[in-house]
Amino acid sequence: MSTLLSLDGLTALRGECPVVDNVSVSIGAGECVGLIGPNGAGKTTLMRAALGLLPAKGASSLTALSPSERARAVAWLPQARDIAWPMTVETVVALGRIPHLPRGTKLRAEDQAAVDAALAEMDLTDFADRLANQLSGGEQARVL
Repeated sequence: MSTLLSLDGLTALRGECPVVDNVSVSIGAGECVGLIGPNGAGKTTLMRAALGLLPAKGASSLTALSPSERARAVAWLPQARDIAWPMTVETVVALGRIPHLPRGTKLRAEDQAAVDAALAEMDLTDFADRLANQLSGGEQARVL
């Protein structure tokens, strides 16, 4: 089984203060893992540190990737989300293909197929031409 995420002694820091301390875990392909805990326990902080978005000590298999490799391998949907610009649902979903495109190119046939598959998977095909910022909060969450 291949490892999708490995953390070894990861400690997330806010300044000099450890907020999440010494987390080690290995998550393999096909595993479904829930990260649960009370508000303020550090769940989001741990994920941000694992992604390299916050200073941390220890090791994360994700931060070992180059930024472009990480962008192709991982998607991050923060708790607070808002689609601020009037873009169609299809355009928002297509933004997820940017890390897979050669620099300066437009969507290729395989990218459009991936966008179409994602729209179908999330039951959004009929929403493709609607403005994403005019959808309900739950619909926006599905788009993202």
